[in-house]
Amino acid sequence: MLEQIVQRIQQFLVQVQSVDVEHMASLLGQGKMLRSKLILAICPEHPQLIDFCAIIEMIQSASLLHDDVIDNAQTRRAHDSINHTFGNQNAIMLGDVFYAKAFLELTKLDTKIAQLVAHSVMELSRGEIKDVMASNAFHSDTARYIDIIRDKSASLMVASCAGAALLAGLDPRDYHTFGLNFGIAFQIMDDLLDITQPKEVLGKPAFSDFKEGKSTLPYILLYQQLDPSNQAHLQACFKNADEQALTWCAEQFKTHDIVPQVFEHIKHYAHCALQAIKGHSALEKVASSLIKREF
Repeated sequence: MLEQIVQRIQQFLVQVQSVDVEHMASLLGQGKMLRSKLILAICPEHPQLIDFCAIIEMIQSASLLHDDVIDNAQTRRAHDSINHTFGNQNAIMLGDVFYAKAFLELTKLDTKIAQLVAHSVMELSRGEIKDVMASNAFHSDTARYIDIIRDKSASLMVASCAGAALLAGLDPRDYHTFGLNFGIAFQIMDDLLDITQPKEVLGKPAFSDFKEGKSTLPYILLYQQLDPSNQAHLQACFKNADEQALTWCAEQFKTHDIVPQVFEHIKHYAHCALQAIKGHSALEKVASSLIKREF
């Protein structure tokens, strides 16, 4: 069914009537489609199921296109990023086309689902602004970090899961709780992988978060355990880390046993997510496999 979703996205893009859009979109590369996997686990059958998944995946792609411009990213999914190949202007406009077409198709779904998705994009955009503002200086506030990823990363998970529940005729509240906690756990895992996996696995340079100005949980927990002198050194490395600085960070992560501490946070949010949908074996299976992923 994932292939059907990819085909539907391609059909939607053909309807835009732009050779340039189709060409750039063909170079995006295929993502994990994890939101679609969650949707399909919640609602395996519905006449508008493929359309809903395609809409969600297009919104996710749009947000990534804009993210890459903001982060000045050179790669995405082990390939040159669209902004690197075609320039920031084209990457931004391609993201806008994805958003616009997704919202056009969204109007054909139930109003409650459309409002849910639209609200999530507002939260996602709000989270992006928070993230950009937070990049001006390193911060060690765990609550602020969670607040940012709740908006930026978990909001579309919430819309995907609660929207799928509405399609399936289920009470969306438990699926809203699931999506929120799963989205937070998934993003913390992503931030952990940034410091534990090599470029070949990540599809982008390792330790890129810190260099891009992101105060992620591993660095926040490390900062909280360093003495004042080393705290100052960590702050000095923020957005300005050379290989020597990154080697120092890696050593400090090991010295202070940061990885297991980050895992405890992941396990907490994953547990909250799974508790919300206890008994839904198909969704539990998909969620568990995504949390336990290596990349």
